[in-house]
Amino acid sequence: MPYGLVNSGDAISPRRLNALQGVIFFLMIVIVGRLFYLQIIRHEDLLQAGLAQRAVVEELSPERGSIYALAGDNSVDFYPLAVNNVNYDINADPAKISRPQNITDIFASVLGLDDTAKAEIFAKLKKTDRHFETIAKQIPKEKEEQLRQALEQLRTDINQSDPGAKPITSLAEMGVNFNKTVLRYYPDKQDGAQVLGFFGYGQDGYSRVGSYGLEGFFEQELSGAKGSLTGEKDVKGRLINQENVSPRQNGANLVLTIDRNVQYAACQALAKALPLYQADSGTIIVMESSSGAIRAMCNYPSFDPNEYNKVDSPDVYNNNAVYAAYEPGSVMKVIAMAIAIDQGKVTPNTTFDDKGEVKFKGGEIIKNADLKAHGVVDMKEVLASSLNTGIVFATADISNTIFKDYMEKFGFGKATGITISQESAGDISALAKKGDIFKATASFGQGITVTPLQMIAAVNVIANRGSLLRPYIVSQINWPDGQVQKFQPEVVQQVIQASTAAQLAAMMVNNVDNGHAQAAKIDGYYLAGKTGTADVPNPQTKRYDSGKTIHSFIGFVPHENAKFIMLTKLDNPQTGRFAESTAVPLFADIAKYLLEYYQIAPSR
Repeated sequence: MPYGLVNSGDAISPRRLNALQGVIFFLMIVIVGRLFYLQIIRHEDLLQAGLAQRAVVEELSPERGSIYALAGDNSVDFYPLAVNNVNYDINADPAKISRPQNITDIFASVLGLDDTAKAEIFAKLKKTDRHFETIAKQIPKEKEEQLRQALEQLRTDINQSDPGAKPITSLAEMGVNFNKTVLRYYPDKQDGAQVLGFFGYGQDGYSRVGSYGLEGFFEQELSGAKGSLTGEKDVKGRLINQENVSPRQNGANLVLTIDRNVQYAACQALAKALPLYQADSGTIIVMESSSGAIRAMCNYPSFDPNEYNKVDSPDVYNNNAVYAAYEPGSVMKVIAMAIAIDQGKVTPNTTFDDKGEVKFKGGEIIKNADLKAHGVVDMKEVLASSLNTGIVFATADISNTIFKDYMEKFGFGKATGITISQESAGDISALAKKGDIFKATASFGQGITVTPLQMIAAVNVIANRGSLLRPYIVSQINWPDGQVQKFQPEVVQQVIQASTAAQLAAMMVNNVDNGHAQAAKIDGYYLAGKTGTADVPNPQTKRYDSGKTIHSFIGFVPHENAKFIMLTKLDNPQTGRFAESTAVPLFADIAKYLLEYYQIAPSR
């Protein structure tokens, strides 16, 4: 028999047949068992796994809330300080593009491109071996709509020109893609930048968060809450069968107490003052005296929040109006004098014989800034001539404990509670030490530190009949569901008697009329104010030998029923020894504008 052939007449032995049947039966059992396991026992698990492979969770990003200033005094209109600019980046897939010239012409027409730019786009669209080319960036919404409309018309024309071809169903299939980009935009750039902060990248390097200022303090309110959309994608990656939509919650809008007109005037004046007086830096605060509402807050040097990463040092982000604690110098004398009068230790007409210096038991000696003795003077002259010896005399019989208690009631040694990040508390801990020297130096603003905001709030006690108002900078929060959270003026406490405040206000008018602050005089108005020239301690020697000074002035108008109170502060100006030649004329320039802006009628 030839090799490989089987005789059909040969019978398969029963033993072999049984074995073959057994194998077949076993395989059938395995297959049926496997099908039973997959289709019955694991059905639900496998179904969910299959759905999971096709399921997609798409994150729905909320829109960040905007920040607005008031557009004017008593205005119901708002001015945008921080908003979202929606732009579009447009890219192409040249491999899909069949009409590069038509698409080029559309971009050139809508965007107003010159021949060079037009040629560059056409060259990119002709690269049919490539799948990605950037065509345009940061295209505004109105231009994006025009481009879409023109490109959609081109898509229709292409489909109609070849009815037998597979229709192009989208611009993406035609080879053009629009990518939405949202950029935080700050229209006023450097003006008030430290108040706003900026919207930048978090510590992880890719998430976006608010930092510094209001952007940082109100990050949760401004950012809103993310939503999500669960669905399936088809084989082409298109989302189908949308389910389980968790709606996003857009961020709330902040409306500030800042008056954009006042802010602009103050910030521009400060920007000009720094080079004029050759100062290192400066701060201006304008506050509505009767409410504590901040109308302007400026610091220079500043930065552009639109380009927050282009700074020499991150220190420029700090809002020194609330962050920088400094020794205020003689402007503190009005506070010390208020304490002395409120305690009944002196009156404006109380006199003392100024010998030019005061000696303490520990051997310390306090002298006047001009190193002169002024003879017999009253308390009005003590403030007008800013005599260190005189304010030490006025507070001499007040215990350290009572003096410290008053200082705390004026708001020193603790943050004001304003809704801006990084507020400092200042430091008046020296007043807890034994020895009259600590109270004495504090009475003329040495040995303690305060922030500009604390200082203006404290002097405003005098302007506001003895009551301390909490400064506030946010007028209302407008939530996306229509709810409005309003902030109201808050009286913290009565610090001094109204009669004491009235006496101090009159003494401060005398400062401007006859004292060191005469550069602040404005014809027709009773302007109350006090200068401060503070020596800056040397951090190495701990002595006042750094050669640096801080000049400041705080004043309010009118001296009765004040409309506004303002602080001007210049750090280390080089053109004058005292604040009367730097911070005071800066104050006067802005005050003249404010008197006209608020239409405050002359009263003298």
